[in-house]
Amino acid sequence: MNLINISGNTFYIRGGTNTGLYLFNDNSALIIDPGLSGARPNKIIKMLDERNIELKYIINTHEHNDHFGACSQFKEYYKDVQILSSEEAKLYIEKLDLFPKYIMGGKSNTFMDNKLKCRLSKEISIDTVITEGILNINNKQFEIFDFKGHTPGSIGILTDDKVLFVGDLLVGENMLSKYDFLFLFDIEYQIKSLEKIKDIDFEYLVIAHSKKFISKDESYKIIDKHKRSIEKYINQVRSYLNKPNTVENVLKNIIVNNNLSYGYKEYHFFKSSLISLISYLIDLGEIEYILDDGQLLYYTKNK
Repeated sequence: MNLINISGNTFYIRGGTNTGLYLFNDNSALIIDPGLSGARPNKIIKMLDERNIELKYIINTHEHNDHFGACSQFKEYYKDVQILSSEEAKLYIEKLDLFPKYIMGGKSNTFMDNKLKCRLSKEISIDTVITEGILNINNKQFEIFDFKGHTPGSIGILTDDKVLFVGDLLVGENMLSKYDFLFLFDIEYQIKSLEKIKDIDFEYLVIAHSKKFISKDESYKIIDKHKRSIEKYINQVRSYLNKPNTVENVLKNIIVNNNLSYGYKEYHFFKSSLISLISYLIDLGEIEYILDDGQLLYYTKNK
């Protein structure tokens, strides 16, 4: 496990979820997205100890377990560590049963809970809620950005080294090529957040699920690729709803025709994203519904 320098005092640690680290002048640290609980947090703690670095702060970019799950392990070792997140993320981080219920649309079950590794997570408390704007901690300034879209509570963090951590607002190019049906909560906000990145003064950007960090110039390409992916599936939904159709049948067509790989968890993630796409088109005034023979059917309006 390596602590990779990006610029100045800003580093990151590669993993299934990349973890950011900012090193303060007093050799204490802030980490961004500690990742899942398990062996990796213990390796990070060992690495910090070897460098005499004390962890003082954790910022979670959003409320998915693969980003915040290890908070409890760090809290057990660093008793005074302060854990921060947005208000919306706090709700899900502190109530671990909410996310599987949201995905299932009702009570969850062992199939989903096992896939989400909910049983491995211990209770976590958020010490400080943060909002968009300047965040002052340990005599340093960070800028927080509201990046709603992937989740209601997604945020970005910009360090004074002009390194921007965006969580899952973007995914790495390799991942996007394989899994372009993105897991999104709010399509309108996601599009706005993607555009927002372009106006931020940064030099390097760290994506949580990517093999490398990228420059601002490189970010334009991947932002546009994300936007094209969203538009691709918006147009597919429009096409599949050119006559009354069920959500399940539209989802089947999307999975089959795009050759999407899926399991139990992924099926429900895809369904959640599809409902978000349909809701987006409903809010644009493009879609209507009918109730027929015990079914809810959506369809695109004639223009």
